[in-house]
Amino acid sequence: MITQAVFVLILTTVVALLVTWLVGRLARRLLKARVERFLSMARVHPQPAFSILAVAWSWYYALPATGLSPEVLFHLRHWDQLVAIGAAGWFVTKLLHLGEQIIFWRRPRIFEDERIRRTRTHVKVIRQTAVALVLLVTVALMLLTFRPVRAVGISILASAGVLGLLVGITARESLRMAIAGLQIAFSAAVHLDDVLVVDGDWGQVEEIALTHVVLRTWDKRRLVLPNTYFTNEKYENWTRFGSTVAGSVDIHVDFSADLNQVREAARRFLEASPAWDRGDWEVRMTDMGEQTATVRITATARDGHCAWSLRCELREGMVAFLRTEHPQWLPRRPKYEV
Repeated sequence: MITQAVFVLILTTVVALLVTWLVGRLARRLLKARVERFLSMARVHPQPAFSILAVAWSWYYALPATGLSPEVLFHLRHWDQLVAIGAAGWFVTKLLHLGEQIIFWRRPRIFEDERIRRTRTHVKVIRQTAVALVLLVTVALMLLTFRPVRAVGISILASAGVLGLLVGITARESLRMAIAGLQIAFSAAVHLDDVLVVDGDWGQVEEIALTHVVLRTWDKRRLVLPNTYFTNEKYENWTRFGSTVAGSVDIHVDFSADLNQVREAARRFLEASPAWDRGDWEVRMTDMGEQTATVRITATARDGHCAWSLRCELREGMVAFLRTEHPQWLPRRPKYEV
């Protein structure tokens, strides 16, 4: 009997694996060459999950032919059913990941295109939500295979209101963050790769999950913020309607400074900087104090990182220009008589 069972299960496994291999080969032959190259380079491979699902499904129908006792057969089919349900959930999640990659295969990660960034954000959040639902359904189906769970099903349904209330109380913060994540994704407030300023730190949105947003700062740190932060607090989004970022630098000079020469020096530094996108720029006197005048230099860059670099280069260049060529234009300290 044991020999017969082992032979049947081995034969069933070989046949199932052979069928999955043939299905995979046939799918690749039917697809175009470019899609085939994409599948070969894809980081997500659904083939292992599909193979396990096929083997488990084949075992479920082949076990009655093994000649095992009804009690052993019942337990084996039950565990095989659990494996099949888990493999099915795994296979669906792999397909969701693969579908996300296929959607953006023909749409490269172009930071300058706001539509692509918005679509990437929507698809990513939808995929995460779908994966969470698939996992929930998979666990529920696995629990329903146990007779005690089915036996108390009426009691569970009768107390659904109490359970819902308890879940709502214990997980209300997680639910709030998940709802806030969906709101962020579909309100177009924050997209992937957006440049944000949060509490004085600026950075680029690296990840938008159901419960949190990861912000990569200019100094390579990672700020992990709950999604509710972006629905309750103030923040700056420099790239909501485009990737171009305008950076400004304020310098303080003496009233004797020639603004035209300052403007010419700023133009030379901008033209020599690779961070400038060759867009708009201007030099304006924005304020006057008792001892100095405030001159603001504004220029555009293609993204937040370049804007930061451009501002630093402008500060260094203008300080060097004033120190070496026109030190008399530097702010003067007032002299006090003792």
